[in-house]
Amino acid sequence: MDRISIIGNIAGGKTTLSRALEDSYSLPLIHIDQLQFLKDMEVRPIAEVRKMVQDKMLTPRWIIDGFGPLDLLEPRLRLSDKIIFIDLPLWQHRWWLFLRQLQSPWQRRSELPAERSEFSWQHTKKLFSTQTKMDRLMLPELRRILAREEFRNKTIHITQKSELKYWISNQKDQTP
Repeated sequence: MDRISIIGNIAGGKTTLSRALEDSYSLPLIHIDQLQFLKDMEVRPIAEVRKMVQDKMLTPRWIIDGFGPLDLLEPRLRLSDKIIFIDLPLWQHRWWLFLRQLQSPWQRRSELPAERSEFSWQHTKKLFSTQTKMDRLMLPELRRILAREEFRNKTIHITQKSELKYWISNQKDQTP
């Protein structure tokens, strides 16, 4: 197992699971958020992000946490040996995002650029809005894509919090 994609809505446990996999399988971990965002919540130009993600995709071993440019998602899924799709109910993502935003003034997420602060009302509103759009528009399409034969047998579809906790805590016993 050399290439693992972990995808799902905002605040769903992707990074926590990615770190558990990184520890268990000694694969380099790439956070899409780290590539997409600059300091002060600025978004890196899409052409730069696309180039960075493509370069990472072409390396022989990785865990990629997050979506990235949508035109690169299917090619990345094809390159993946395993796809882990965290597809929890929207209320669960919202709750975890609420908790994450409450903690953000005191606990900076290490997968983000060092100068980046998520603690602002404007950013929080944007995150919740993006969650809703992803849930209504992107995730149904992603479910259709992952149901295709080329992806079906290499996709782990996590739909319950208990499944996610199991995967996080039992990595040594799992074969992704």
